[in-house]
Amino acid sequence: MELKEFIRETLAQIAAGVEGAQTEVRDAGGFVNPAHRVGKQEQDKSHFGSLTSGQNIFLVDFDVTVTVIEATETEGKAKLNVAGLLNLGTGGQSNASSTATNRISFKVPLAMPVDAVSLDDLQRQDQELAERRRQQAEKIRAHNRGISTRWP
Repeated sequence: MELKEFIRETLAQIAAGVEGAQTEVRDAGGFVNPAHRVGKQEQDKSHFGSLTSGQNIFLVDFDVTVTVIEATETEGKAKLNVAGLLNLGTGGQSNASSTATNRISFKVPLAMPVDAVSLDDLQRQDQELAERRRQQAEKIRAHNRGISTRWP
């Protein structure tokens, strides 16, 4: 399997697994990836940030061994395959090739599906907070209108 396919499939399966577990876990009284805001003091190394929607972004660590195969085929391209998932079949073709194995590590930010019930709660809390702030601002403006700005 080529590295790009491995990354794409891994990230898609993580997101699908999170989404698939949400209903079952909610029925048991919990939440999988609830929508919430994270303060700086609460962040850990796997938390990358938050979207304004309440969707949290986590870092998915990849640490893979890859094999580079350079073949003298008609294309002349090098292929980067995940080691252990390497297909060595020749398909009736004869070619000369050289291989090199390397290990690479990288992180990919991933905003996973958010639990719908917790998202509704977060949006309700956001609306309540916005209303309280609006009321406070109105009280401050009303108070300021009643204060004279003239010096004694």
